[in-house]
Amino acid sequence: MEEENKKPTEAENTPEKKKDETWIDKAEAKIDETAEKIHKSDAYQKADKKLEDATKKLFRKAGRLWGKL
Repeated sequence: MEEENKKPTEAENTPEKKKDETWIDKAEAKIDETAEKIHKSDAYQKADKKLEDATKKLFRKAGRLWGKL
C-alpha cells in the first residue's frame, strides 16, 4: 500500500517532467511578453478606440429605441 502512494511522487520528479515544466514556463513567458507588445502597439490602440466608439454608438442607439417602446 505504501509503495502505491510513492509511485505518483516518483513520477513527478522525473527529468522529463521537469523539462516539460521549464518549456511550459518559457512558453508562458514568451506569450506574456508578446501580449504586452501587442497591447502597447499603435494598431491595437486604434482598434481599441474604434471598438469603444462603436460600442458607445450602439448603446446610444439602443437607448433611443428603448425610450420609444
